[in-house]
Amino acid sequence: MTGMMSRRAFFGRPDDRSGVTEDVRSKVAVVAGGCLAVRGVTCVACADPCAPRALRVRPMLGGRGMPMIDVSTCTGCGDCLSVCPVGALSLQPSDSAASENNLCA
Repeated sequence: MTGMMSRRAFFGRPDDRSGVTEDVRSKVAVVAGGCLAVRGVTCVACADPCAPRALRVRPMLGGRGMPMIDVSTCTGCGDCLSVCPVGALSLQPSDSAASENNLCA
């Protein structure tokens, strides 16, 4: 055992949202316009570390995909933030993120 701990475990975030109060899950991930998918580059680095699978890649014509975040599933753990090569992901309050379109385009 290496003694390593996930960011979710370090911050005491649960793996799922069942039984969690609203103030604990006050932030969700949001994809910004600088995402590589907007430029036609296929990149799914953000979807891989997402344990609750809130961040999924929607297939588009031409073989690329657009990241899409399900705000009802996102725990706000931030595991997707550090793996984005262009820093296109951020955490925002869940009430403002729910009203935005969480697609790159």
